[in-house]
Amino acid sequence: MQKRNPDSPTKKKRYPFLPTLLFVITFYLVQLYQYNLTAFFIVLGLLGSIPLSWYGWKQLRIAEQRISSAREIEGMNHHQFKLLLIPLFQKQGYSVTRIKHSNDQGVHLIVRKRGTKAIVHAKLSQTEVQAKVVRELNHLKDQYKANQVIVVTNHQFTKEAQQYATASKTILMDYDTLDAMIQVFMKKKKHHRFIERVRSAWLD
Repeated sequence: MQKRNPDSPTKKKRYPFLPTLLFVITFYLVQLYQYNLTAFFIVLGLLGSIPLSWYGWKQLRIAEQRISSAREIEGMNHHQFKLLLIPLFQKQGYSVTRIKHSNDQGVHLIVRKRGTKAIVHAKLSQTEVQAKVVRELNHLKDQYKANQVIVVTNHQFTKEAQQYATASKTILMDYDTLDAMIQVFMKKKKHHRFIERVRSAWLD
């Protein structure tokens, strides 16, 4: 069994006052129960509504962050969207190579991770991505000597595209997946600063 180093800093408790608070609340609830049963249930109901309200507020904040992400991505052009993906893939443990002179239809990134080489297509779209896009990317796999194809979009994929991707083992990353990657990257970071940094990057 590994002993903890006495010189190492101990982990600070997040809510050190919580046990004391719970003790005080329990004590007064017991007193109230003995004094007035009706008042006891009223107070108990109010206390029970606090965590529900907190959970609802937290979910609202998450929804607001996702709406903000969607709006900012929609304001990007194709070049900015492609640059946005680089740090997102790096955060997932990939090494990333950018194809500098690719057009809107070709390969935009090459990513590598644990012996797997994948070509990535960034599809900034206002409509669902068609199966044609996925099919064309798979035709380029041998040209780049890759063993994986990844298509990323800020929208969704058609049912036909999903079926083709399943058959060809292509990875499809729709808006929900992209948003999750952004949230992971944005943890402990300022959201607007990251987006503005990507938006202002105009590399060849």
